[in-house]
This record gives sequence, structure tokens and C-alpha cells, in this order.
Amino acid sequence: MLKSLNLRGAPAFDGAGETTIGPLKPVNFLFGSNGSGKTTISRALADPGQFAGTTLTWNWTTRPLGIKVYNSDYVKATLQLAANLPGVFLLGEESADVRAEIDALTGPVGSIATEQKRFDELDGSLKSKVSEIAKAHEGLKAVAWSNRTKVPAELSKMFVGYNNSQEKLLKRLLEIAAAHPNSIETFDALKAEASAVLDDDATPLAELPLGPRLNLERTPGYELFATPVVGSSDVRLSPLIQQLQNADWVEHGRDYLSQADGRCPFCQQSVPADLETQLDRYFDMRYSQQIAQLKSFQIEVQNWADSWRGYLDDLPTRVSVPGHLDVERLQTARLQLESALERLMKSIELKLAGPSSVITLKPLTSEVGALAALVILANQSIKSFNLRLQNRGSARKAFLDRSWIEFARGLLAKELASFEGEIKALEAGRSGIQARVNAASETLQSNKTRLRELQSKVTSSKPIIEKINQLLDSAGFHSFRLKESTLLDDGYSLERENGDIASDTLSEGERTFITFLYYAQSLQGAPQASDEPNELLAVVDDPISSLDSEVLYTVTTLIRRIVAGIAEGTGRVRQLLVLTHNAHFHKEVTYEGRNKTSGWQFGVIRKRSGTSSEFLLYEKNPIRTAYHSMWEEVRRVSKDSSASAISVQNIVRRILETYFKVLGGVDDSAIIEKFEGEDRIVCQALFSWVNAGSHSIFDALEYSENPSTVDTNLRVFRQIFEAHGQDGHYLMMMGLERTASPDLVVAEAPVVADTPIDQL
Repeated sequence: MLKSLNLRGAPAFDGAGETTIGPLKPVNFLFGSNGSGKTTISRALADPGQFAGTTLTWNWTTRPLGIKVYNSDYVKATLQLAANLPGVFLLGEESADVRAEIDALTGPVGSIATEQKRFDELDGSLKSKVSEIAKAHEGLKAVAWSNRTKVPAELSKMFVGYNNSQEKLLKRLLEIAAAHPNSIETFDALKAEASAVLDDDATPLAELPLGPRLNLERTPGYELFATPVVGSSDVRLSPLIQQLQNADWVEHGRDYLSQADGRCPFCQQSVPADLETQLDRYFDMRYSQQIAQLKSFQIEVQNWADSWRGYLDDLPTRVSVPGHLDVERLQTARLQLESALERLMKSIELKLAGPSSVITLKPLTSEVGALAALVILANQSIKSFNLRLQNRGSARKAFLDRSWIEFARGLLAKELASFEGEIKALEAGRSGIQARVNAASETLQSNKTRLRELQSKVTSSKPIIEKINQLLDSAGFHSFRLKESTLLDDGYSLERENGDIASDTLSEGERTFITFLYYAQSLQGAPQASDEPNELLAVVDDPISSLDSEVLYTVTTLIRRIVAGIAEGTGRVRQLLVLTHNAHFHKEVTYEGRNKTSGWQFGVIRKRSGTSSEFLLYEKNPIRTAYHSMWEEVRRVSKDSSASAISVQNIVRRILETYFKVLGGVDDSAIIEKFEGEDRIVCQALFSWVNAGSHSIFDALEYSENPSTVDTNLRVFRQIFEAHGQDGHYLMMMGLERTASPDLVVAEAPVVADTPIDQL
């Protein structure tokens, strides 16, 4: 069903904005004066493309309807073919079995309708599932788009070609995710390669040198740490010194002996004359050489340690491209080496302080090896960098793919995993529904194909000729007829009794009526094209330009049949728009009676000076006759007697004149005779108004008006209807329910025309 017509750039609606005709219901009656834009609306429905920017909005739960428009353009186009009108195809009488099968296929609960409903429901479910899938994609797309900024700047070239399109970015992300379920490296690792692959100005890097080498075990003096360094054993003092193992103590005491003036620096006794000679002989040349070796060993190790510190300070500055050397691990390994060096130097100092002691030196192999391993790894990375630099062209695509893998499976790992879990279930549901939609579509198309086969065998336009000619006779058109065309199979021609083609000699009323009859019958005929929808939106624009009452009644009846078919779900028409400027036709065609009007809607197209027409919607019919409007005024005043104390008598007079004198032929004196006392005076005054025909409320009155007299007039006004058995009409027009009235005067009712008020 059509939800709305959105007009833009159309005559009468050419304002800066958009005019929406809607929301529409199954049955829509639109009233507007000439020039307000009714024909523009019908033309836009016939072909929205003729007004740039104009669109139709359909209810998404139903399929779009076929649109058949009756307007002045339709009249002109139809009568140009008056000699060979295309047939309106209806069933002939050839085959009862075929008719039954066609009825089964086309009925309101027939195969096509049932399958169409089933297909629409499944298609709606499919669209809902597709919408859920799109929503999941939108969520991932937004996350991916916002996380681009978290990718290192060195890798930003991976987004070249994708920064202006979120859709392209999402497509690339999903392609990478489908091909690579796991992350294989980190952005930090990729950054080390980025310049070689992505930087056009990058140059080859020099490899890093290894650290200073020193083999402690082969350094002179190393073996002395494992043995005591003592004096000669050939001296008289040697046995005692070796027994006491105090050679280091004695060696340090020699420095004090030379300053003690012949006394022992310890016991203060006179020292033997040869004591100093004995000590010199004990600490002989060999001892001095060993001590010198230990000191040389200390200097060698210290120089080696200083070289390592300088090397480690300089090493990070040798790498021009970050990422090749693991600086964090380098710092840890350096701390471990420096701690080991500190322990080694303390051990050397202990040996020199006590040469006779045995010291075990711990090798620095593991600490030096750890640093060397880091440099070797860095050089391997540099070699790879230089190699990639040599093969930059072929390596670029592979590198960008690896960067995308880390973006998908590393940076967006959580969001992507959630999406993949959700989309898997949604896609499975969509596939299942799609299979059912395909099956329903095949069944529906098969039924439609079968229907066309059956219609091609038994359809005929002959019954339409008889129907339209009968309608022409009933409306008093006898000067032309519909006849079978001699040139077009199952077609018609409009001919006079003498055989002349009637299109050029038809009056305006004849042209309007015959084309409307043709249009009305086309709504009931079977679809003539394979792609023509079976269900229709009928648009009727002013079908009674200058028609007499008989034709108006016929047109109204045909439209009411369409309305009834919409309510019952029969026929091809599922929605109706009726546009008119004729208040009388509008009143007739919108007469509600006892019909259900829940699917009805009323609209007014209001022409405004100097600007676009406006469209207003109403649940209740806003177009009333003058008689109806007078009763509305009486209802209003009856609720508040002070609201209109001046005009109500004139309104009452016109109602009495219309209903009793014009339609009923009632003698006013007979009515007055039924009242007594003050009410008789009021009644006589009211009918004096009628007789005088005055529109001034003060003529021939014997009392002045005020709210209380208005109440009296309204009371007598009601009693006039009750006294003549017309209280039902009074109650209907006042919107009241029937109740017992103590003021009711029972009398013989006069003969009053039994005419429904909506036909007055």
C-alpha cells in the first residue's frame, strides 16, 4: 500500500520544501478547489519522474501496487484511440473448469494471494535479517574506522586508498580476517621493517660490531688467583712464616721496619742485624714478579670493563632505524654485565690485598654472550632490512598484508571475534530464510504463469461491451455505443448509430462518462501484461465535471463498489484516492450510511495565494452541506445559549423552511395549531420568519432576544419536529439518542419527503 506521495518541484507545490500527501489509508477522499493541485497529484502518481525530486513511499511490509490513474490526461489519451480501444479482459463462458481454476488462483484466499502473502512475510523476515547483518557490519565498520589512529605512524601507508571510504576499509578488513584467523606478529616488529618497504628514501644500514673480547683464563696472572703468592722457602724465617701463614702480614710489616730505628715495630725489642736481609731474601724477585702480574691483570680487566661501557653507550646510536636492536633487553643485559664486572674487580682487589689467599674468579661468559646475542639478532634484522630494501617493490604488498593482519587480529581482536560470532548465526539465519524465499518465489511465479496460460485461453472483452452499454442506457446516453473493433482483437470502438467514430463529436459530459466507465471496468479486468501487478492503487481525479444527477449517481455507485471491494478484500483494487472540487459529488461519494469507515481518510488541498498549496488530513469528513452546517450551529447554541443569540433564529427559520415547506409541503398553520400558550406565540413567531423570508432577526417580533428566549426558541424548534413525527430526524441531526420526552405532542404526522439528510 502507498504510504505517501512526496511532491517536490511540481506545479502548485513548487515551494522550497517538500509537500507530503499522506500518510494514506486504504480509502482516501481528497477535496480541493480548481487550481489547488489535484491534477498535479494524479499526474505525479501516474509518473513521478515528470517532477524532479518527487518520490513514492510504500509500506515496507507490502509489495508496491500497480497504479491506474483516471484524470484529464487519461480521458484525452483514451479518446485518441476511440476507433481501437484496447480490450478490458474478463472471463468468457467457454470453460467452467478453467474458470474454477482461475477463481482458485485469483480469489482473495486463492493460491496467488496466499503465496504472495507467504512470500511477502518471508521477504519481510529476510529484509529484517539483512538489516541485522547490516547493523553488525556498521558496528564493526565504526570501530575499525576509529581505531586507524592507533596504528603506528610508520605503518599509516597501509590505509592509503581507504581513508576516504569506510565501506572499502571494512571490505578489506573482512577479506584479511577471512584469510588469516590468527595474528602472526606485532606492530613493533613491523615498524622495524616499515622504512625499508614503505620509505622511498631509506638507505642500507651498517651492521653493528660485537663487543670487546677478553679471555680471562689466558690473561697473564689469571693462574695466580688459584695459588698462594708467598716468599722463598730457603730463608731461615720461611718455616715459621709458612707455619703461621702470615706472609701477607709480614710483607705489610716491612714498611714499618725501616722506620723503627732498629727495633721491632711489633715487640719493641732490638731486631737482629740480619732480619731485614732475611726478609728481603724471603720476598725475592719471584714474589715481586707475581705481584706485578696480579696488578697487570687488574689493569687489563679494568681497561676491558671501560671498553665495554663505552661500547654499550655507543651501541644504540649506531642503529639509525629503530626496531632492529632490542634496547630494553640490551639495558637489562648491560646491568647484568656491569654487576659481574664489579664482582670481578672486587675479587682482584682481594687477591692483591692478600696474595697468599686463593681466589676463584667467575667467568663472564654468560653475561658477555647475552649482549653478543642481542647484537647478532640486531644484525640479522639489519641484514633482512637491507635485503627488503633491495627487493622493495615485491616486498611492499606482502608487508602491507602483514600490517592488515595485525590490525585485524591484533588491534581489533576482541571486536572482530565478537562480530564473527554474531555474523555466523545471522548469515546462517539469512541463508535459511533466503532458501524459503526462493522456494516461495518459484511457487508464486509458477502460479502466475499458469494464470496467464489460462487467461490466454478463455479471456474475452465481449462481456465488457454489454456492461458499459447497459450503463450508458441507464444514464440516458443513447447517441453512441461501444462495439467490437474490426482492427483490434478483443478491442472496442466508440461509434454512433450510423457507424461514425464518436470520439471527435462527444460532448464534455459524454467524454468524461464513457472514459470513466472504461476506466472502472479496466480495474476489474485481468492483468494484460506479464509484469503488471494484480493488485492496484486506483486514482480518480474529478470524474463528474459537468454531469447531470443520473450520471453522478452512476459514477458514485461505481466508486462505492470499489470502496466495498477494498473493505472486503475482493477485486484487484487495494487502495483508492478520489480527488474532486465538487462538494455535491464529494458528499455523495463519502456518504457513510451503515458502512464501516475505519479505513477511510479525508484530506483537503488548500490553495494559498503567493505560495504552495498545503495538504491537511482529517479523520472525519470536513466538507459539509449548508443544511448540515446550519444544524451544527443549532447544536453549538443548544450547549451555550449565549453563544449566538443573534443568528440562531435565522438558522432555525431556514431549517424549518427547507425541511417542512420545501420538502414536506406542510402548512405552517397546521403546525401552529398544535401549540398552546407561550409556546404557540414562539412557534407563530418562528413561522412568521419563514413567511417573511427575512434575514433580519428584529422584523415582526413582539419581544426582544436574550439567552432565555433562545432556549425557548430551541425548545419549541424541537417540539415542531416531535409534533409531526420527525423526531428521528431531529435526534440524528443533533447527534442525540432517542429518549422519552414529556413535551412530545402526539399528532398525525404530515407527509414529508423521506430523503436522507446527506442527499439534501
